[in-house]
Amino acid sequence: MDKPTAEKDWYNYWLRHKLFAADPNSAKKPYSILMPPPNVNGELHLGHAMQQSIMDALARFKRMQGFDVLLLPGVDHAGIIFESTFNKELAKKGLSKQKLGHEEWLKQAWQFKEEVYHSFHQTWDFLGISADWDKEVFTLDPPVQKAVFEEFKSFWEQDLLYKGAYIVQWCPKDGTAIEDVEMEYEQKKEKLYFVKYQISDQPTEFITVATARPETIFADVAIAVYPNHPQYKKYLGQKAINPLTGNEIPIIEDKRVQEDFGTGALKITPGHDPLDFAIGQDNNLPILHAVDKTGRMTELTEDLSGLKIEEARQLTIQKLGPAVEKVEDYTHAVPVCERCKTVIEPLISEEWFVKMQPIAQKALSKLSQINFLPKNYQKILATWMKEIHDWSISRNLWWGHRIPVWYCQTCNPTHQVGKDKDMVVALSTPEQTCQTCGQTVWVQEEAVLDTWFSSGLWPLATLGWPEKTQQLSKYFPWDFELTAPEIKYLWIARQIMIAIWFTEQIPFKNMFFHGTLRDIHGQKFSKSLGNGISPYNLVQKWDVDPTRMALFSYSAPGRDARTSQQLMDERCKNYRNFATKLKNIYRFIYELKPAEALFESDFSHDEDIEIIQHLNGLIDQVTNHLENYQLHLATESLYDFIWHKLADSYLELSKKRRTDAQPCLEYIFTTCLKLLHPFMPFTSEDLWHQVYPQAKSIIQEDWPESLKQENLPFTHKI
Repeated sequence: MDKPTAEKDWYNYWLRHKLFAADPNSAKKPYSILMPPPNVNGELHLGHAMQQSIMDALARFKRMQGFDVLLLPGVDHAGIIFESTFNKELAKKGLSKQKLGHEEWLKQAWQFKEEVYHSFHQTWDFLGISADWDKEVFTLDPPVQKAVFEEFKSFWEQDLLYKGAYIVQWCPKDGTAIEDVEMEYEQKKEKLYFVKYQISDQPTEFITVATARPETIFADVAIAVYPNHPQYKKYLGQKAINPLTGNEIPIIEDKRVQEDFGTGALKITPGHDPLDFAIGQDNNLPILHAVDKTGRMTELTEDLSGLKIEEARQLTIQKLGPAVEKVEDYTHAVPVCERCKTVIEPLISEEWFVKMQPIAQKALSKLSQINFLPKNYQKILATWMKEIHDWSISRNLWWGHRIPVWYCQTCNPTHQVGKDKDMVVALSTPEQTCQTCGQTVWVQEEAVLDTWFSSGLWPLATLGWPEKTQQLSKYFPWDFELTAPEIKYLWIARQIMIAIWFTEQIPFKNMFFHGTLRDIHGQKFSKSLGNGISPYNLVQKWDVDPTRMALFSYSAPGRDARTSQQLMDERCKNYRNFATKLKNIYRFIYELKPAEALFESDFSHDEDIEIIQHLNGLIDQVTNHLENYQLHLATESLYDFIWHKLADSYLELSKKRRTDAQPCLEYIFTTCLKLLHPFMPFTSEDLWHQVYPQAKSIIQEDWPESLKQENLPFTHKI
């Protein structure tokens, strides 16, 4: 997208003069802002635009306050999303991962990444973001790879890593395990089937269970009832007959069975449900699979093998016949993958895990040192950390940080894991020989690490950790971080835990959760719903600064907001009119400047004193609002003062005494430009250069300070 010429020229001017560059050698006090890395193949949406505008406003404000500001940009490789997008592009050419092979696939994936990134990055700075682009980081860069390896190696040496077959949340479409917090829940209307299981050797005795997934009955290995079940406790210790396979399965008792669901009897299918898996583990029950990792029926289901779940479900009901006692309508929350919206299959898969309890406990001791906005997020994250489960960190993908574990193909062909096994943790192919066979036939783990494993290191890896760099020493912990609430567990909590675990320090001092922009009906913006609002289109129509100002009006911490194309257009139009008003004020003050205007004034007139007092209040308000990240209030204050107190009131009064009011008019206007700069960088820079043609940039000006009452009136030269 082409920016308006003036804005593009100013942005290139700022870049050319390196006005966004942080300097680790500077004697200035540091202020560091860490940009959340958007996905490499992502499109900038309204939420991103608001995020980046908030960070940019703070960066510009802090520079004018005299800080050495590091606004560090970066991009995430986004394993699952990128690989899915790239595979779709390959499919259009009749290619696939299998046809290309691992090495050629990765080669073409990197080429695709460069193409997408180039297009993506052109749109990333269109809002005037004053980031230090020379320090930009990509999560697959070699320095980050080194940091990720150090993280993995340390966890391994600290006995926090293990590999094994456990129940995981599996996305059949993406073909990989995902975390619980990467799932969404959709309310679905389905059927609840009440199925009778005959008690062995008692043809007229049955236990009835309720299930929404009759197709998994093939993999049932037990029936559990809640303690002291009034109807079924007499069957404890006996066996029931699986109505589909004819196999005998034990009847057990477990307090985790819900009394108020179905009949109070639960079919136990450890291969397809986390609760069933836990009950199965405690009772040494076998694990069977009726559904595979592609979301189709397994050979265990005989003639249903290969069918999709929905089709197999209907055929299963036919097979059950009279064993189905009744059917009820059933509305429940079904987990789906947040990325592709595919229904999640809980399955047994051999994955790598991190033991999280020790890491979380250490983080909890320092959580109160972070200033959360809104405040209640400290409690929200603390509750989650206290109840945290082990983290499944392996993903069945090719795009990402490949797990740095190597197995001796001669001695350890089944890839057994353990410090007593023939395996090595190393960043590249080990040169050492296997201690058992003396050979060097090493094979690397095929899976890659969860994207969040590297993103969790973001506050450290971006500054050169594990090396003790000058940047790390100066800018860590970060002063400010922000994000949307939906990744508070996936990203923010993990950044906190990982940083504290490795450095004993919090990763950021201020953690800002902005609200989510939704459509007028309260739904999230999405391509599938067709309700999105393009920030590019807003900028093309209304210019950058009016779009930024409209976005700031929705930036209250933690407060979701509803908007629409019409509302955004109205707000942008209003702020474009505001920009026009500023230009008109400039013309009145400078282009219509009286020839006999005073060179200086002591502002002793009552009207001057009154407007200066209002300006003092504005300076204090805007400064305070920025310090407390209330940007929506800061812009409201600026709008009200400039439009009403300055333009509608003082400007009109000054016409009667224009000559002696000129110094006051110029002082007020230039002060307002400084106050506006964080929010309207292009308009303020353009007008500043019209006032001061020889100036380098308003970015280098000092932030205004309110005048003390005892200094009024005061002398101002123009």
